[in-house]
Amino acid sequence: MTHQSVFHRLGLCVAAIAAAPAFAHHSFNAYDMSKTETVSGSIKEFRWGAPHSSMVLIYLDKDGKQQVMSLVSGSPLAFSKQGLAPRDFHRGDKVTVTYHPNTSGGPGGAMASLTLPDGKTYKDSEAAAAAPGAGPAPPAGPPQK
Repeated sequence: MTHQSVFHRLGLCVAAIAAAPAFAHHSFNAYDMSKTETVSGSIKEFRWGAPHSSMVLIYLDKDGKQQVMSLVSGSPLAFSKQGLAPRDFHRGDKVTVTYHPNTSGGPGGAMASLTLPDGKTYKDSEAAAAAPGAGPAPPAGPPQK
């Protein structure tokens, strides 16, 4: 085997390994993308971080008992493209969230949209593109009020 063919194969392996995380973190297999549910509650915690932000929400279940759920959402870049910043999320803020529920049946899931108290909204274009029958995701635009 020549040095050139060794480096070529090594390069292909490195490229495959480098590409794997880019595809792996975009899986929505843990969520039922054919369903959406809506809940209103208070932000307990908002994690602005890569590759995906997330939120912990306190809400009342159908029996009126206080519950906690975690919701995974888009990247900080996705929020920024829609005019949102970390300063827009505060503990205790009353929000409305539409999400794709966990396939396990447990509380939480993948955020589809979020409405903040001031009326700003976020729509997760990655989740929309992963939903069954979805066409190409529309480009993320400025927040709607």
